[in-house]
Amino acid sequence: MRDAPAAPLDTVVFRSPTVTIAAFRCPPWRPEFANSGPIQNDIFVFPRRSVRIRHEGGAHFVADPSIVPLYNEGQRYSRGPVSPQGDICEWFAVRRDVIVDAVASYDPAVRERPHRPLAHPYAPCPAHVYLSQRVLFELTRSGAPADPLRVEEVVMTLLGEVLKSAYSFWGGPSRPRPASGRQREIVEHAKVLLAARLGDAIRLAEVARAAGVSPFHLCRTFKAATGSTLHAYRDRLRLRHALERVASGEDLTKVGLAVGYSSHSHFTAAFRRVFGLTPSEARHRSRWCGLGLG
Repeated sequence: MRDAPAAPLDTVVFRSPTVTIAAFRCPPWRPEFANSGPIQNDIFVFPRRSVRIRHEGGAHFVADPSIVPLYNEGQRYSRGPVSPQGDICEWFAVRRDVIVDAVASYDPAVRERPHRPLAHPYAPCPAHVYLSQRVLFELTRSGAPADPLRVEEVVMTLLGEVLKSAYSFWGGPSRPRPASGRQREIVEHAKVLLAARLGDAIRLAEVARAAGVSPFHLCRTFKAATGSTLHAYRDRLRLRHALERVASGEDLTKVGLAVGYSSHSHFTAAFRRVFGLTPSEARHRSRWCGLGLG
């Protein structure tokens, strides 16, 4: 008997002349995991698991739910495993002339390089942006009738928020924050360990030891490179992983404990602080409808 054909890497859930929304699923055992070929569109991506990414000619970074990787059409890149589940993400493609027009408000020189409108490898992902894209994806994936105008307008809003975050973080049209190769390595080691032990009560010294630096140097380097403390970064990952489990119907107390919170009340307070609603409120708005699409 022949082996069953492998599932497609991309599953498109919405397509119009202006935008495309799709899921990407690639476990580490797939031959395409290390290199799935050049990007076919100008896209911004929302990871749901952690994975190492390196744009051709650039440095490795950990793509996880706290950031939005950016790719120009034709971009070559490589991928390395972090999560045992591989690369699980959703991507949003926007027509090239629309991307150029959006970037021009931050970087007018983009019109001189229309073949490479996205100048930065990634943007930090604010909580409300992460929540909104999950709502939109689940809405389009559900098969329920969707107003194309509404969907496209939300994608434009997401694009604007992502670009705003990218240019705020990197500090200018083409001036990435200065960081040595060693500093980047320290930060990426810390990210990998925190993702691998998301629910653990891990000590600062353990993370510093894995990164090969002192706890003080780790904290200073991580904050300078990411704009975030280690604790805040881990909280973002925990709550974004929890968001899926809350929506799937799991017991809320068990979800909170599984991602590292000491009690239901601790989990609820953190969830509300980040997403603006409690886990039970998210549960009652099941199937994601009405969670922020306006």
